[in-house]
Amino acid sequence: MAKKRGAFLNKFFLGKEKSEDYARNTLPTNRWELFWDILKNNFGKLVLLNLLVLLFFVPLVLLIIFRIGLMGNYASIFPFSQSFGVGYGAPFSMAGYTESINFSVNAISFFFLPVVGAIAAVGLSGGAYCMRNMVWTEGVFVANDFWRGIKLNYKKILLICLFFSFVFYIFVLSVSYCNQAIAINNLKVLFIILKIIAIIFLIFFSIVALHMITLTVTYELSFYNLFKNSVILTIGLIVLDVFFITLAAIPFVLLFFGGISLVIGIILLLLFGFSYCLLILTDYSQYVFDQFINPRIEGAQTKRGIYEKVVKNNKALEQYKNQSFLRNISSKYASTPIKPITDDEITIEELPTSFSRDDLIKLNESKNRLYEDNQKYIEEHQNDERYQLSTNDKEKKEKTQKEIEKAIRELEKRDKK
Repeated sequence: MAKKRGAFLNKFFLGKEKSEDYARNTLPTNRWELFWDILKNNFGKLVLLNLLVLLFFVPLVLLIIFRIGLMGNYASIFPFSQSFGVGYGAPFSMAGYTESINFSVNAISFFFLPVVGAIAAVGLSGGAYCMRNMVWTEGVFVANDFWRGIKLNYKKILLICLFFSFVFYIFVLSVSYCNQAIAINNLKVLFIILKIIAIIFLIFFSIVALHMITLTVTYELSFYNLFKNSVILTIGLIVLDVFFITLAAIPFVLLFFGGISLVIGIILLLLFGFSYCLLILTDYSQYVFDQFINPRIEGAQTKRGIYEKVVKNNKALEQYKNQSFLRNISSKYASTPIKPITDDEITIEELPTSFSRDDLIKLNESKNRLYEDNQKYIEEHQNDERYQLSTNDKEKKEKTQKEIEKAIRELEKRDKK
């Protein structure tokens, strides 16, 4: 009972991959399988990780609530809903008032974005690091790894968040200004084009920032190299990036719909929304790194967390055979005659404090005599009964050989599939 309880705790804290009954060949064979494997076998850890990340995103949520309240307050000041007629003068043009309010609210509320971004960077540092270890199928102790991820990655992720906050602020104000200009200006086509360009750049730099986060927790790079490599990846993989980011953003997108969708979105975010988002992005990023970065780095591991199918005479099979040999090496030496140690038959020459070439020759000759004497003893006693393999040892040897043959057959079956 105690053993089962210990195994359960070991699996809960360190993960299935660290438990005694875990086999490397049970790993998924592609990134999609890895995603479902983590979601199924580490759900408790995903919930805990989500709560830790969510804790540091509370200021951002409060900022959004503050923006909504500020928008309502501005709307109540302007006479949008006041009746015109008795007691009121002739109504003046209201064109551009809504857009003007939106611009002012964005300028005030998002001015505090770097502050809440610095706090959110703490959650991103720990969350992205923990998720990277899960995708690599390393044992994860969520609380410990979360804190370690903060210590290792917070400075760079803070710079990323501050950079994105600045970009977001500039482009959101640009879009708001274009909306205002479109409402009151005759050059509507020009400002519509500028608005579209601003939105495209905002989406582009958002993807760049996400790539920078996943690169940071995987490689040691300067901020300049992080930005440069992220821009290259974004340009080259824009279609895949948009697809997987859209997939990762599902819990957040549900918040923009009313009714049951809003309720489901809130539940998902509180339960595992942030963890789900990090899992999608990390799993996808590791696929990208295996395709375009790791093969160019000498000694870098590829396909971490993925079980690569092996074929007959493959290096993996040779390694398995070597491990089988090491497991039975004690039986081999137990069956080898060893001459008892005696000091009066053959001795090793001792080197004096000041020795010459002749002394070295004598030492070498004494070692040879000792080796030859031992070999002679082995030849004389190798047929002695006490040095023969026991029935148990023979059974172990035969069992090991059968395991190797079974493994070969299993590998051949998988290759046919």
